[in-house]
Amino acid sequence: MLSTLIKNMLRTISEAISHFFQNVLKRIEEWSQRARQLDEDNTSRIEYQSEQEEAKYRPEKVDVILGLQCKEYLTEVFPDGIAAKVQNMSNENLLELFQMIEKEAERIMDVHVDDVDFYSTTEEPYCNYGGYYQPADNTFHINMTPVYSGNPYCIEYEIYAIFHELKHARQWAAVKGRECGGKDYGYSDRQLDEWQQNMLNYITMEENDELYMKQPLEMDSRGFESIVSGERKYEVI
Repeated sequence: MLSTLIKNMLRTISEAISHFFQNVLKRIEEWSQRARQLDEDNTSRIEYQSEQEEAKYRPEKVDVILGLQCKEYLTEVFPDGIAAKVQNMSNENLLELFQMIEKEAERIMDVHVDDVDFYSTTEEPYCNYGGYYQPADNTFHINMTPVYSGNPYCIEYEIYAIFHELKHARQWAAVKGRECGGKDYGYSDRQLDEWQQNMLNYITMEENDELYMKQPLEMDSRGFESIVSGERKYEVI
């Protein structure tokens, strides 16, 4: 009787584990398919922006300088390109690589988060995020599922997501810094006012995807990411 019970329990556990990994593999395949589609279409990482929306991004000098510093750092880490370095890397080595880049990105961007969560899940909606910054507890979460797919584009996408999300952390730190007499990183009052107003009326992706994409905070982080990735070309004069 006891032996049968144990066998049933083990079978149930085995089925649950199998179901979990099937979901993980399904999510990885979805990211890989997305990557292949983007490669075939030769579209940019910010394809979802219309030309009119892209034109609205006008980085202040402090962000141009910062973006180019981040870009230079990535060039040092990946002298032959991201794909050349990450191909055939184990999940353990990929995690170590991401941990290193995130830590150095915090240093370069002069921002601190209280906790960094390198997660992998099939739970909605987090499985659909590349990553996210949570201002309530100053934490940064990066989705490693697409990274562990081994697809070079997915890995590159997530590397730039680190800088995108830490830009959000910097936005919040700058606004808070102005209010509390701390550092505002040299951003203009106009820029800080715009971010602060958006923070008070933030629209999530689940509420309205189109309005979410057009928000000042999101457009700024996407624009900054495009400087880091080299999609936008700037020179400091």
